[in-house]
Amino acid sequence: MRLYIGIDLPPHIKRALFKFQLRLKKLGVKGAWKASESFHITLEFLGKIPPESIPSIVQLLETVVRDKKMFKLHIDNPGAFPSFHRCHSLWAGVGGHTEELDQIRSELHEALASNGFMLQRAPFIPHITLLTNPKTPMPDQVSFSLRKAGTFRVSEFVLFESKSEKGKRLYIYLYRAGLKR
Repeated sequence: MRLYIGIDLPPHIKRALFKFQLRLKKLGVKGAWKASESFHITLEFLGKIPPESIPSIVQLLETVVRDKKMFKLHIDNPGAFPSFHRCHSLWAGVGGHTEELDQIRSELHEALASNGFMLQRAPFIPHITLLTNPKTPMPDQVSFSLRKAGTFRVSEFVLFESKSEKGKRLYIYLYRAGLKR
């Protein structure tokens, strides 16, 4: 199973990001567009994990979020990996109470790593991928903004399975770990 832990986004945020994608398409940007129903923030990509590891992942996730409270995030300006000039991935940034997000992600990363899970070493940059492998140059990043896309409350973290079915990427909820009000 291909697993990751992340944050699903509410419908109003997914709609705003989809509208942003449409604006870029009208500007002639082409590439592999992410489907709006799959928009999410990844905290930790676990990779291929045997199903028997799921209970220990769930337990670690529950332990990390046990005393954590809900917090708010908002969509911020777009960014690109590795840069707008050499873009292989265009994304929407995340702002707001990112200290809480960073703290939870850091504790989760440490708990998973200390229990033998092989994790990515890249720095954590919270984002929502909108487009990969663009076929055209990106418009000047100053010419588009996402700041009005909205604010949302993070109330849970989700263990997802990511799989491909008929050429489409599906994200299946395996477990939800709720935060306190």
